[in-house]
Amino acid sequence: MKNKSINFKKERDFGDLFNDTFAFIGQEFKRFGTAILYYVVPLLILSAIFSTIYSVKLQGAMQSIIEQTSTSDPFLAFTAMGSIAVYVLLTLILSIIAVNMMLCIVYSYIKMYVKFGREGFTINDVWREALKNFWHFILTSIIVGLIVMVGLGLCIIPGVYLSVALSLVFAIMMFEDQGLSSAFNRSFKLIKSKWWFTFGVFIVTGIIVYILSLLLSIPSIAMGFKSLFFNLKQAHSPAMNFSVGFYIISSVTNLITQFFIVIPIIITSFLYFSFVEEKEKPSILEKIDQINDNE
Repeated sequence: MKNKSINFKKERDFGDLFNDTFAFIGQEFKRFGTAILYYVVPLLILSAIFSTIYSVKLQGAMQSIIEQTSTSDPFLAFTAMGSIAVYVLLTLILSIIAVNMMLCIVYSYIKMYVKFGREGFTINDVWREALKNFWHFILTSIIVGLIVMVGLGLCIIPGVYLSVALSLVFAIMMFEDQGLSSAFNRSFKLIKSKWWFTFGVFIVTGIIVYILSLLLSIPSIAMGFKSLFFNLKQAHSPAMNFSVGFYIISSVTNLITQFFIVIPIIITSFLYFSFVEEKEKPSILEKIDQINDNE
């Protein structure tokens, strides 16, 4: 696998999806990681910084409210919480931007890989392709997110169904240069009759990502329990106070776990090519065209 490009354009069973995903990550780790380091990590760091500030200020605001519960000021809570609203907003915006940039970079990398082969493109090519699709991805993520949230609010099951049925939207937009409406329709078409298979793939993927994230979170969990036990011993203290170090470690851990997003993105790419190959056989048609061209 190290010296030969992985063929995305073929049908894959359940096991092949995971085997080839981790093979691809292992094969492309250095250059793939460099692209993420250049274009995604700075956004994740900014998000982690504002998240840490928000957490520390929130704790201070809650402590202030608790200590002044005897005051008659009815706007105390709003004043305290209002002071951290800007950090909440910045954290949310940066998180959305970072996740969508991650989507763009990973899908763009795979698009270049499939189109030009392992050695046929540079990181700059990936960046140009990502920029071309970035704002479309932002808009699409907001729309898909709202649709799934409405579905979850109606009865949970519609939201789960829609989240799976629309899971190929970003891959279709990137690999086929489709617009939003066309990508929605095509995602439903490709997932049709393969919904349960896709659902199972994402469940297993979610479990893998969760376990990896949990393992990385052990230091912050340990520090959290330490702070918890310390606060329980302070009988005079009405609030739970965590150290700034705890929030920093938590934010750093969260930043690192964001890298695991690449696993479901890559698996979704393999799913897309597998379903397209199964339903439309494009690789066979390409071979037939090549034979006709050579005659």
